[in-house]
Amino acid sequence: MGRKRTISRDELMSAIERVARRVGAAGLSIDAVAKEAGISKSSVVYDCESKAGLLAAFIRHKMARHREVFAEIQARHEGKPNTMLLTLIDKCRRVPTEEELEIALLISASMGEHAECREIMREVISGDIQAVAEQAGDRKRMLMTLLALHGMAFLEFFGFSRFDQETRDDILDELMAIAESDPGANGD
Repeated sequence: MGRKRTISRDELMSAIERVARRVGAAGLSIDAVAKEAGISKSSVVYDCESKAGLLAAFIRHKMARHREVFAEIQARHEGKPNTMLLTLIDKCRRVPTEEELEIALLISASMGEHAECREIMREVISGDIQAVAEQAGDRKRMLMTLLALHGMAFLEFFGFSRFDQETRDDILDELMAIAESDPGANGD
């Protein structure tokens, strides 16, 4: 009897992504991921338990990668008032790639099908909202700024509108000016 092939978590997440890109969230299955990864179905079931588990693991993986990049940007704003909002604005400076847009749609589709996926994203967004509110001097104004930022991102990620770099920079510069004008919760 041969030894079972094992793969890393990153390799499993890559297999999930490849399958999901080919067949969409609705067509994603444990069998398809196992075949793509070159491992047994039982290995995938052990790691993820179900299709919803596959998608939830994938979303957590993508959110962890997002937070790594976020932490690098946040370090540049450490010690300033409204660190979270400043970081979120800077994170949006780069135009999303086609790959990132596809992943956003995949995550969106999974949220429609699976409560666990929706809950993961709800926690991420709620955490951002809470941090912005806690750090703000003028909570209402900073939350409105966050909503404008999220509106811009959602328009792009759902394919309703794309902003060229100049327009993007103009919008984000205005949002940054608003965020920087707020003294923060400590009145700095």
